[in-house]
Amino acid sequence: MHSPKRPLLLALFVVVLSACSVIPPPATTAPSPAPTATTAASPTQGAGQTTPGGTARALAETGVMDDLDPSTACMGEFKVFVNVYDTLTRYNLPGSAEQIGPGLATSWTHSDDGRTWTFKLRQGVKFHDGSEVNAAAVKYSVERTKKAGVCSAYMLDPIQAIDTPDPYTVVFHLDRPVSLDAIMASPYQSWIMSPTAIGDHPHDWFAQGHDAGSGPYRIAQFEPAQRLVLQRFDDYWGGWQPNQIDTVIFEVVMDNAVAEQMVAAGQTDFATSVALQPEQMTSLAANGDYLLDASPSYLNYFIFLNHRRAPTDDARVRQALAYSFPYDEVQAQFTLGKSTRAHGAVPANVWGHMPEVWPYNYDPGKAKSLLEEAGYGEGMELTIGYWPGGDMIPLLWQAALAKIGVKLNLETTDFDTLWEKGKSDPEHAPQATVAVGFPDVIDPYSYLHLYFHSEEQPQFNMGYYRNPEFDALIDAAHLQGVTDQAGATEKYIRAQDMLTEDAAAIFALDLVAFHLIRSDLTGYANNPAYSEAVFWHDLRRTPAAE
Repeated sequence: MHSPKRPLLLALFVVVLSACSVIPPPATTAPSPAPTATTAASPTQGAGQTTPGGTARALAETGVMDDLDPSTACMGEFKVFVNVYDTLTRYNLPGSAEQIGPGLATSWTHSDDGRTWTFKLRQGVKFHDGSEVNAAAVKYSVERTKKAGVCSAYMLDPIQAIDTPDPYTVVFHLDRPVSLDAIMASPYQSWIMSPTAIGDHPHDWFAQGHDAGSGPYRIAQFEPAQRLVLQRFDDYWGGWQPNQIDTVIFEVVMDNAVAEQMVAAGQTDFATSVALQPEQMTSLAANGDYLLDASPSYLNYFIFLNHRRAPTDDARVRQALAYSFPYDEVQAQFTLGKSTRAHGAVPANVWGHMPEVWPYNYDPGKAKSLLEEAGYGEGMELTIGYWPGGDMIPLLWQAALAKIGVKLNLETTDFDTLWEKGKSDPEHAPQATVAVGFPDVIDPYSYLHLYFHSEEQPQFNMGYYRNPEFDALIDAAHLQGVTDQAGATEKYIRAQDMLTEDAAAIFALDLVAFHLIRSDLTGYANNPAYSEAVFWHDLRRTPAAE
């Protein structure tokens, strides 16, 4: 089982909730079909019919359009892909009867041992090039991505063979039981592509603004690192209704002041906390032109502790640091108290999490005692690495550490530099590194394996935690989860107990996500499985009063 190559999400989400309006739930609820006997609803209006629509603009970061090849894209490109491509399955909104709903597959079953999965495909679906979505296209897409072997393609490793007994049936044969329905809903490396559109084109064909999808929009214009324009695909299998969005424009804006000016001038319809600071979002939502959405996410904020550099290579020092962290102060000030105390490495809204809040609390006396036991009674010095704009929590911790004689140096650098240094030089990487974790599959293994499983060559485990017993336990739980989730949960909790005992990291917050959206757009609901992505086909713009 080799490690994924998706960059660790070390991008800080600066988020806020104010007393301004919060988006009401959409008028329609998400489908909640049973995963093994799912029937997708037919669209209200048939594909191919045209209806009036409009243009929507969204502020974006450069990662949204770094790599437009669905087999290799590794950053925020899924915010585009959810509108251009389809997956076999799709995560439902939280609160749905079932976690997984239909996509291109309308139903699926698995064998008792979880090693054979059969998906029945939706019929009559077209790719943007006019070719048919069928079993051969699914087989091609999965094999193409598996062969590329980058980013989260490790999820496809269990697939040993793919059969296509008829044009609308795909059978996957696995070498071990995994939740393939969840994998096929992932925002990474699960997209279905047209073999005829891709043909013999090289990888950079996508970089020229081409796509091979079947989603509601096609890529119509692409200016690298600047803008990307989506145009509605009239033959989309989901159909079109009046007042749906015809065109979506992603504008890359990396300057907070410019982003604020664009929102204030009504030049954008959607923004996230990546583009705007808390004070900006509060002010812009105050006049009612924009609504501020605050909803749970699958993101968690934690701090890696470097196990390969003194003084954090000593478990007593790591435990002392865990007791030195001002959890309640951080929780109250960061996101204005709307994020919650972490339960551990797995967020509390994901199965397999620890039943109670992480047991370390702010206790400077205990922290000081542990430092004395470790030989640092006279104090010590360490460095925390993070990116520009992420000062709040490091500064709060710096002040708390100063009270017990510990000097915390703040090292700010861009994400790529911080990540590359962590991968290439663990012995000189910061003793502490800020991280925001986001899973590729919504299950405990994604969090525990990505960030804490032993790695020969560091990729995401920026604390360089190494514990063979922990590795074996989560690997066993992963295999057990398909057929015995209760038994797998017991193993995952035991593994997280190990992380707690070893103080492998400081687990601070389960984060709330914040989004600013124009008040004349309806139908928006944040789906945390696709963090900060908008499914634009779900939205409608309320016509202006005459």
